[in-house]
Amino acid sequence: MIKLQPQNKELDLLIVILPDNNGSLYGDLKRICETDLGIVSQCCLTKHVFRMSKQYLANVALKINVKVGGRNTVLVDAISRRIPLVSDRPTIIFGADVTHPHPGEDSSPSIAAVVASQDWPEVTKYAGLVCAQAHRQELIQDLFKTWQDPVRGTVSGGMIKELLISFRRATGQKPQRIIFYRYSRAP
Repeated sequence: MIKLQPQNKELDLLIVILPDNNGSLYGDLKRICETDLGIVSQCCLTKHVFRMSKQYLANVALKINVKVGGRNTVLVDAISRRIPLVSDRPTIIFGADVTHPHPGEDSSPSIAAVVASQDWPEVTKYAGLVCAQAHRQELIQDLFKTWQDPVRGTVSGGMIKELLISFRRATGQKPQRIIFYRYSRAP
């Protein structure tokens, strides 16, 4: 996922060729790049890279293009503004999920992610935020939060507010409609 406002970085994209049996290296690398450093990363397995398949390289190029802010496809209906409940007014589309550690991992945090469209009316570019939270917690803790500031009083923030601000900066307008998809497994 792309950090909303990466600033003052010397590195914008990290391409890593991983050994075929890399254990937790992939997950650790992604977590550090995305949540700690704000660097877009693309991992490739050694066995695929050295085959030099045109199809594989094309797929990697498509992934990188999206990660650095490009578009691989745009719906014709979006361009001609014919998508019901999206095209008629500025609309932001959210998606959210929480991923939990494998059974038996009692101390690892759960990871919450929220994405939101940033390019109405095309709705093909998304910004995303990721946060670690309490182990096996399904409710997204940082979705919306308030706190008391000694000077400003009650302050609101969280992932939703940050993505709404990003939408406004990207489109020049506030959304008039919010569509929110939340994936959750029943207990």
